[in-house]
Amino acid sequence: MKSMRWILPGLALAALLGNGCILVSGQIFAKFQLPNPFLISSANAFQREFVDLTTVKEYSDNADKLKGLSDIAVVGKFKNLSGPAVSVQIWITPGNTNLADVNAIKAGASLLWGPGSIGAATAEHDIGWNESAKLFNAVGKNVLIDQVLHGGKFTLYFLGNASNELEVDDGAVLLTIDAGK
Repeated sequence: MKSMRWILPGLALAALLGNGCILVSGQIFAKFQLPNPFLISSANAFQREFVDLTTVKEYSDNADKLKGLSDIAVVGKFKNLSGPAVSVQIWITPGNTNLADVNAIKAGASLLWGPGSIGAATAEHDIGWNESAKLFNAVGKNVLIDQVLHGGKFTLYFLGNASNELEVDDGAVLLTIDAGK
């Protein structure tokens, strides 16, 4: 009687394999580690970080199978080293760009994330997956999805303000990517 329970599922599997129909899909977790630590300097109120996902093994091993982006987060511990409370934003451009100042960033990039709030100097705020997910902007997220699916190279600009210096420890871009054949 126990062997009878396996007959129907076994026949279904044999039929799928016999027809050449194998559904292979899944999700890939990729983590791009940002420099640790990095500063959002009060001298220019931003920090530029080029992201090349092809340097991440999980991404490069599956680049030909990418179908979409399920989830994303930008995480890290943000510390206000000087100045009043500040809002942090992340802007994105396709490819490797080098925009000169905040005005050029706002004119030539798309808002990806933020604002995230950090208290007055010496406040620290650890932004994790759940909080980060709430900070994404739809336009910038679409740019990011397009870049993830078409080459994996983009530039992030972290913006603070001219009266603050912020330190970001353990910063990372975390991606859950849909993949399949």
